[in-house]
Amino acid sequence: MNDADRTSIHEAMEQQSISISKAGIVTTLQARCAIIAAANPIRGRYNPTIPFQQNVELTEPILSRFDVLCVVKDTVDPVQDELLARFVVGSHLRSHPKFDSDKEEMEVGSTLDADIIPQDLLRKYIMYAKDKVHPKLYDLDQEKLSRLFADLRRESLATGSYPITVRHLESMIRMAEASAKMALREYVRGDDIDLAISVAVGSFVSAQKMSIKKTLERGFRKYLTQARDHEELLAFVLGQIVKEKARFYQLQRHQQPESITVKVSELDERAKEHDIYDTSPFLRSKLFAANGYKLKEGTIEKTFRQGNE
Repeated sequence: MNDADRTSIHEAMEQQSISISKAGIVTTLQARCAIIAAANPIRGRYNPTIPFQQNVELTEPILSRFDVLCVVKDTVDPVQDELLARFVVGSHLRSHPKFDSDKEEMEVGSTLDADIIPQDLLRKYIMYAKDKVHPKLYDLDQEKLSRLFADLRRESLATGSYPITVRHLESMIRMAEASAKMALREYVRGDDIDLAISVAVGSFVSAQKMSIKKTLERGFRKYLTQARDHEELLAFVLGQIVKEKARFYQLQRHQQPESITVKVSELDERAKEHDIYDTSPFLRSKLFAANGYKLKEGTIEKTFRQGNE
């Protein structure tokens, strides 16, 4: 990137405008848009022993203007590799002119595609949220954000990674507002703030070199493990609901139930009592399946083995 392009993108990302001086015309154009940039490692493969900045050769002023930095690594995972292979093969089969969607869709399809939103509906949803929904910040946990910002600044200076500036504090507020806007809410809730903090901390930790990454993960564990804590809490809540229904069934019929079904809406209501407003990540988690639950058309099914409680 040459100096002229670097100066232009600095202004566009900082001021959301671009200054033009050409042919005697001096003006400023609006540049209000989101910027998503991708960079390949300079050595062809990401080196975890050096910081993010040295892997992509981007300057500190540019890096500090991005809200989130994501490191995408090609890690070996048999489960994910199998899903990826099925997706690629299925895409090729669907594009074949002799593909029969009625007969062969079930064979090449994936359960991951069950809840995909049609593209037209998704586009309308995004446009409506962008134009009509403007969440407001109330009861902002200033102490929590201030303490986190101070911790990130201290670790940034100590580790020599990319600098943490006031822009990152503003980024967390923007991400919290975006989380509320995505759900079409008028107010930013505590879980929106927690999500923004988790994303910001995860971005900071993932951009560090391997030698200090583990130390930072332990230091910021209370921010990074929140989603996992929610899953464990929801697993406990769902287990309590299942036990209540099984006990009621035994008292009513004097026998062990073969299976118990729980409506997702019932779990949602119980989750709100613990300030958890979105149970969908838990319903897709490994912990949900590991506990023997199955999700079928808005209901959760738990099957019991014969002779066991």
